[in-house]
Amino acid sequence: QRKDLTDEMVLVPGWDVFFSLPKHKKGYSGVAIYTRNATCAPIRAEEGILGVLTPPGSSTPYRDLPPDQHIGGYPRAGQLSSEVDAATLDSEGRCVVLEFPAFVLIGTYSPATRDSSRDDFRLGYLNALDVRVRNLVAQGKEVILTGDLNVILEELDTCNLREMLRKEGMTVEDWKGMPSRRIFNQLVVGGNVTGARDEGREKPVLHDLTASSTPTD
Repeated sequence: QRKDLTDEMVLVPGWDVFFSLPKHKKGYSGVAIYTRNATCAPIRAEEGILGVLTPPGSSTPYRDLPPDQHIGGYPRAGQLSSEVDAATLDSEGRCVVLEFPAFVLIGTYSPATRDSSRDDFRLGYLNALDVRVRNLVAQGKEVILTGDLNVILEELDTCNLREMLRKEGMTVEDWKGMPSRRIFNQLVVGGNVTGARDEGREKPVLHDLTASSTPTD
């Protein structure tokens, strides 16, 4: 929990830290990004993916700050169709966004598949992440997405998939077509997309650097 963090636990000489922690579920989740202050200092920093949270000491949400003070790319009305409101999606400390002169770095701890009670939150968050990335790219910004995405894109990325699917009574096609997997396969170049692409996701905008550097043999 935030109250349990001490300077000795968090601060590293020569490094700056940017973090986001849950607003309500204490000790539940959180994201932190460390940057070496002598070589790679961000020009802007935000927590949350939707821009509805506020900077420290301010009551103005990031998205409502002047253009020269925010990172931008926030989802617009009509881009999201989540059953969960924006404040709730950004309440669990799941995202830190840093802007550097050459790129925007998004660090995320995406919700995992747990049970059906969390499906709306999980898909709402993943949709918001997809829209924010695409909006930033559309603005001409280079985007790096990293962290724990909690989405398995291909069979190669997991083990014992066939056995797991057999127990759950699913086919590989069913598995590949799951909404969370479909979102990310449309986001990534070379993603395996079944059928026509979704509206607004006609083109992939990210490269999977881990997959491209991993032997498939």
